[in-house]
Formats: sequence, C-alpha cells, structure tokens
Amino acid sequence: MSALAAKHNAINLSQGFPEFNPPDDLIRKVNESLLSGRNQYSPMAGQLSLREVIAERQNAWGRSFEINPDTDITIVPGATAGLFATFQALVQQGDEVIIFDPSYDSYAPAIVLAGGIPIRISLNQDFSMPWELLKSKISNRTAMVVVNTPHNPLGLVFSLSDWLILASLVQNTEIIVLSDEVYEHMVFDQKEHVSVLQIPELQNQAVAISSFGKTFHATGWKLGYVTAKAELSAEIRKVYQFLAFAANTPMQFAAAEFLLQNPSYENSVSEIMQTKRNYFAEGLSQSRFQLLPCEGAYFQIVDYSNISDLADTDFANLLTSEHKVAGIPVSAFYQNPNPDQRLLRFCFAKNNDTLQKSLDILCRL
Repeated sequence: MSALAAKHNAINLSQGFPEFNPPDDLIRKVNESLLSGRNQYSPMAGQLSLREVIAERQNAWGRSFEINPDTDITIVPGATAGLFATFQALVQQGDEVIIFDPSYDSYAPAIVLAGGIPIRISLNQDFSMPWELLKSKISNRTAMVVVNTPHNPLGLVFSLSDWLILASLVQNTEIIVLSDEVYEHMVFDQKEHVSVLQIPELQNQAVAISSFGKTFHATGWKLGYVTAKAELSAEIRKVYQFLAFAANTPMQFAAAEFLLQNPSYENSVSEIMQTKRNYFAEGLSQSRFQLLPCEGAYFQIVDYSNISDLADTDFANLLTSEHKVAGIPVSAFYQNPNPDQRLLRFCFAKNNDTLQKSLDILCRL
C-alpha cells in the first residue's frame, strides 16, 4: 500500500510509522555517541547500561520476580529480529504455535521458517478472545502462544483478567507465551498496559518483545529488545548471535543516557498518541465511516460499509488511486478473512496537517 500511495501521490496512512522526529535531546545524544567514537560492536546481549535502564523500569512494575539485566534482556536490531530469533530458538520441527487473527504479518512466516506449524485462530466477531476455541486447540504439540498487546491492527489492549485466563490454560505445561508489546507505551483513556512479565504464573514461560523504534518515534533506527528469564534468553541468544550478533552501538548509548535523564519520558508517548487519536477520531465523526474502539497503538480501524460494499482490498485500492488516501485492508492480517468484513486500518501517527488533509478527503466520501 505504501508503494501504491507513492505511485498515486496519495497521503500514506497505511504503513505504521510516525511522520515526526524523535526528541531533539535524543538525536543530540546519538550525534554525541557518533562523534565520541562509540561506533564499534556492542556486546552481543547489548550495552549493559541500556539493559540496566530497561531492567530498572521493568522491575518498578512490582511483582514477585526480578528481571536481571545481565541474563534476561537482549538488545536486538528491531522487534522483528527479536521475534525471528525467538521463533528460531524455541520452536522445533513440527511444533504448533497458536496465533490470533488478525495478526501481524511477520509471525506466521517466521514460525514456518523455524519448522513450526502456525495454528491460526480468529478472534470473535466482536474481537474478544475466543477462549473456548483456544482451549480446544491446545495439545501436546503446542509449543507457543503468541499475544500482541496493544494490538496491531486493532488497537485493543490485553487486560489482567485476559492474562490470568491464558495463564490458567497453559499452567502445568511448557508452553511459551510470546507477547509482542512494541506499542506498550501507547495506551489511552486510563487503560493500563499489562505485560506478560507482570504475571507471576507465567514468569518461567514468558518472552516479551519491545521496540525503541516505536517508543522513540524512530522506526528506522531498528532497535528493540527481548526480555525473558535466563534459561529462555540463553536459547534466544544462541540464535541471535548468528542472526545479527549486535545491535546499533551509538543508538544504544544514546537511548540509555536519554532514558536515565528522562525517567517519565514514556508517559509523554501515550499523551502524544492519544491526542493524535482524538484529533483523527473527532474529524472522522463527521464522516460516514464507523470507528471501532482504539485503546492503544497508533492505528484506527474504520468500518466503511456505509460508503461501499466493495471488498476491503478493492476499496483500499480505490481509496488510494482515486481519492489519494492510503489505508490497509484488515483482511491482510488474516489467513481466512470474513468476506463480509468491511474494515480498513489507518495510521494516525502523523502531523496534524497531514491528518487534516486526509480528513478533508475522507469526510467527503
């Protein structure tokens, strides 16, 4: 869709990336790192100073187990690399991995490349969790369950009660729970992000994937991290050392120093994105699009059934080529999409003038 947007000179609300820069102070710290000679390999697990900052923040959540920065955190060149290394390390030939559709598009291919078998379960029609169906799909072949919170594309947030139900379903098993939490600092309307790392019952089965690219509005930096107890981290690192070996050194030093000096920075991320969401949603309230709830991340799902009966891929193509606004058809996140579903995903992590230009077009449809 980004290529189609470029071809038709359309406003690109499809691919999920911010239109604005990271904080100026963070960019200055990157420049200082570059100029001071911090340009060689980092340790495979990442700069300890950054891992210590991450562990301090995670341990401030309060729970019955501690994250050890030396053994439990691995800095990786982007969350996608962390996901890939985790699947390669923990999924064996013939293992089944349960993912919930709509799901981020890198999960299933990475599982297959690891020799695993994706078991795709669609969320309920109201996008609630299909707990009974999940229970029926868990077997002695199940190696992993993948959760994404806040969710891409739906913008929904996994609650504590959701985590406790999932924990009860995998108790007394060795099933790994992989939680993709790259939008963890974008949660709205007094909702609270609950990490898999906050669930004591899952402490020895949990892997969390996080992204500085999302948190710093710098997706092109490709910097993320994987958190898991030492035994799991050791296996993930065995793969990671031959995948990339080390992440970007100057960015790691800059991130550590910036976070140390800005202990409340992450709160500002939610505030910025909620303001963007509200601006976009208020504008769309004057249109014929129907808005689905958006509790986190930076995507708004819209139902266009009052405008067109075209399939979502056809409507997305028409919207891009004829009306010059690009979105993502939600069917792209399914293996077996509902043919009657009429949903698009728009990314609202854009400057207000871009959002307003989009709204002016969308409200005329």
